Amino acid sequence: MGCLFGYCGQPAPGLLAQMAEILSHRCKCGWEKTRTDAGADHVVEIGHGLPPWSPAPRVAKLSERRIAFGYSGVIFNMETPPGRDEDTPRIPDGLVRDPEKGLQALEGAFVAALAQGDVTHLVRDPAGVKALYWTRHRDRLVFASEIKALFADPSVHRTLRPGALPEYLTFSFVPGENTMFRDIYELQPGTVLTCRNGQVTRNRHFRSEATEWIEGNPRSAEDCAAKVRADLETSVRECCNLTETPPAVFLSGGIDSSAVLALAAREFPGVPLKTFSIHFGSPYANENEFVSLMTARYETDHSWLEIRPKRFLKRMREIIWKLDDPIGDPITVPNFLISEAASRVARVVLNGEGGDPCFGGPKNIPMMLARLYGPLPGESENSWQERNYLRSYRKCFTDLERILNPDVYREAGGEEALTAIITPFLTARKPARFLNRLMNINIRLKGANLILVKVDKMSSANGLLALPPLFSKRIIETSMACPPHFKLRGNVEKWVLKRAVADILPHPIIERPKSGMMVPVRHWLRKEMRGYAKKVLSKKQLRQVGLFNPDYVHSLLRYDKAEARNNRFGLKLWMLITFMLWYDQMVEAPRVNGG
Repeated sequence: MGCLFGYCGQPAPGLLAQMAEILSHRCKCGWEKTRTDAGADHVVEIGHGLPPWSPAPRVAKLSERRIAFGYSGVIFNMETPPGRDEDTPRIPDGLVRDPEKGLQALEGAFVAALAQGDVTHLVRDPAGVKALYWTRHRDRLVFASEIKALFADPSVHRTLRPGALPEYLTFSFVPGENTMFRDIYELQPGTVLTCRNGQVTRNRHFRSEATEWIEGNPRSAEDCAAKVRADLETSVRECCNLTETPPAVFLSGGIDSSAVLALAAREFPGVPLKTFSIHFGSPYANENEFVSLMTARYETDHSWLEIRPKRFLKRMREIIWKLDDPIGDPITVPNFLISEAASRVARVVLNGEGGDPCFGGPKNIPMMLARLYGPLPGESENSWQERNYLRSYRKCFTDLERILNPDVYREAGGEEALTAIITPFLTARKPARFLNRLMNINIRLKGANLILVKVDKMSSANGLLALPPLFSKRIIETSMACPPHFKLRGNVEKWVLKRAVADILPHPIIERPKSGMMVPVRHWLRKEMRGYAKKVLSKKQLRQVGLFNPDYVHSLLRYDKAEARNNRFGLKLWMLITFMLWYDQMVEAPRVNGG
């Protein structure tokens, strides 16, 4: 749904139109622009793709003050109420008086650009629901909601960053502000970037650790649960008030999406909400019985979507291109397909993303136990917690020396470069509590660089605005203010959230353990996807790319059935397929065609 793009610096006639063309899958209702000049050699142009859910303008200009402003997404303290049209968005007085402070005060799920004279500011919402990428080359700063649009500027090069591939294979995404490309960056959540006199500075104004509970500060379980409930109700209400028609809801059957549905249904009494769920067919594990409990209780208009390889294999290249950055989580394809289905009947959809990162999900438990017992016998104590965290992703961290071309791994900096990403989080003075440190990693890296980004891009490609009420600034601050033992209570994860919504959910959903949406790629890659995988990962293709060890990759293709579950060969192959499809479209093909 919509997008933001533009540049500041040396004039570039036609650049904005080229960026809009590249982002046409997100500009299906057209696009608009604004411009301000700060001299013959410095202009700012801001473009915005009009989203189907709300084609109201999102760019504005105050000519007498040489101010231009544009945004994509939703800013709750700026949105026009449903039913009242405005020709142009207003620029809040706070943005005019003190641009950087005014940008920090914006609330919602958005990215925005503000130019005042020869100073340009970019900002991303505190949770990182929307993404924005930027690069500076020569005398121009270029920015866009997707990396591919930056290449409309011929001075921006498609050069892989040495450390990017090991990071991708370890995390299934590239963490932090770096991207797959050298000198191209992802603006981090809760951060204002300022370009002044050609110099770029970044100020991270939102810090989740600022509200961390301090030991000795009395907080009862009842107070914490009541605060979580009140803030979640507010978050859901804000999302429901964006349009005159009710939003749809993505429903998994877990506590997070179920809580969002229950509260959204209260905003529209007597109106059956449209809900959507995915499953993978009868042979595979599913959560259908829990979904059915919710759809029956709240009488929703429900749609099931069965995901099988024959449904998406012919579209894999298209989906990966729209994903923009390689993300190795197999749920990206179901994200795209369910968004496509929902877009036929809705323009806004709510989801349950955020419950695990913000309330201490079950994946924190092994890290908490490991900290109690210490390093494995014979393991060096140096950076052992960082290594343990990287192993907890259960991707390719322990395979990197075998899976990669040795020169690639060496140039990337080896294991030390990967542990260095995590060290600042684990050694920081704040958050002080270990669980909160783990949550901080999950909010700032996994949330902003994986969970929220993939949902945003897959939904935006279908003209859909996806909003996560559980992953908002308000909820993050409230969770950090809860004592850790209210979030992870023994082996019960998200305890305070469960307590907060227990009265509006069926008992089995509250009591059952987290199972997660397991995409059956290990089965697919033995059967329906096997031929496809062999074609994409042929030794000829791998040698041509020159980044991998073809023999080791082909040993993965021959994985033994008995070993498949423990070694996660299916997931590793999916990550490799995703990367190869991405590389061919984003690096190799443009280079061959002179792009």
